[in-house]
Amino acid sequence: MSEIERVFTKHMEDHPKDPEPSESDVFSETEEKSRNRYEHRRCWVFDDILAIDPDQEWAKLTQFAVIQRDRRIGSQQTTELHYYIMSREMSAKSVLESVRSHWGIENSQHWKLDVSFNEDASKIHERTAAKNVATVRRCCFNAHSLSARFPKESMKTRIELAGLNDEYRTELIREHSFF
Repeated sequence: MSEIERVFTKHMEDHPKDPEPSESDVFSETEEKSRNRYEHRRCWVFDDILAIDPDQEWAKLTQFAVIQRDRRIGSQQTTELHYYIMSREMSAKSVLESVRSHWGIENSQHWKLDVSFNEDASKIHERTAAKNVATVRRCCFNAHSLSARFPKESMKTRIELAGLNDEYRTELIREHSFF
């Protein structure tokens, strides 16, 4: 068990009832409902850094947080705990908003890559190879996004055009690639 898990378990034993979110910077919660999906998130923020880092090996560590996600999709229910360490002080509400915002960006990028490169259908399962190909896809996606040529074409069409047009492909590599 990690030190954060230990501190959190002890906190939950000592404080079985959560404080009112409106009265606290150290606890917050949100609920989301859409169609057949329900998600309840609870966040606790802790300032006791010595409890998890007694030797003060992480000089800039200021807080740590735990987020519990209770999710129900149809009749399936899951609970997950996520642990975070932070180098700046944040309220529990801010932590929840930041984490939610991060995953919104991550999910949006994944959707764009899947539509453009059909990522979900990839047959690459070896972990290192999958990471390498994903990196190349992101670089290609960014190069196409930066290119001013074919502005009215979809990303999928731009990718196809790069395969057919030597001049466009060369422009992407020379001017917009990160290689």
